[in-house]
Order: sequence, then structure tokens, then C-alpha cells
Amino acid sequence: MNFKVMAFSIVLLSALSLVAFGLSAPINSALGLKESLLTDFWKLLALSIGSSILLGIAFPYLRGVRRGDKLIAQVSRKQTQSHPSGPQAVFFVQTVLVTALSNGWKGGKIKVRFDNGHNGEGIISAYQGTFSPATIQITESEL
Repeated sequence: MNFKVMAFSIVLLSALSLVAFGLSAPINSALGLKESLLTDFWKLLALSIGSSILLGIAFPYLRGVRRGDKLIAQVSRKQTQSHPSGPQAVFFVQTVLVTALSNGWKGGKIKVRFDNGHNGEGIISAYQGTFSPATIQITESEL
């Protein structure tokens, strides 16, 4: 859910609801209606808030991932450590921030740039959440 989009749409749709409610009498008389949705302010306000919540939830899916977006990538690493019994390989997963170099949708492959300047490719696994950026599974990298 994108709170910024939701808040903006609540303000915009609430303002439109107020205008529609204020103009309900002339609009209804022009259309030859005695009553309509425009004459009930609370229904207009409920419609505005519900539409705003739906827009906030749907926005990441409609937008996808755009060039320049920050994404979270989990990169598998292997490090060799010296040990008295001989060298040992340690495998771990490192979470890094990458920048999208192309647009894409969930399940699609895009190019990314790591903070150290290296490039890579990956598959988008999740869109932006309320408090987290989109995530990507790295498939190829220059590292």
C-alpha cells in the first residue's frame, strides 16, 4: 500500500465530493432527478475514502518497477576463511540495495546496478510495500 498516493487521493476525492454535494441541486434539476447519490454527503465521502484505499493498494501493481527505483536484493556469497585444520568455505546471504536500470513487472527480468558500480540482472519477486522497497532475486552479476 502506498500511503502517499492514498493520502493525495483522499484529499482530491473528498474535495470533489464537497463540490459535487454543493452542486447537487443544479445537477439533479438539470438531469430531471429528485434525488441522487450527490444529495447524500456521507455516501459521497464513503465512496471517496473507499476509492482512495483501493487506489493505494493497487498503485504498486499498476506502476511496477521503474528505472531509478531502489530495490532490495539478496546476494549469495562465498568466503574462504583460514582455519587450523585448513581453509574453510563459508556461505552466506548478503542483503544489498540496488538501483533498477530498466522498467519491469513482477516475475520479469531487469538490469540493476549495485552501489559499488557493478551491474547485474535479476527477477522482480515483490513490489514495493508500505514500508519496504521492491525486492529482486539476482540471477547474474559481475561480482
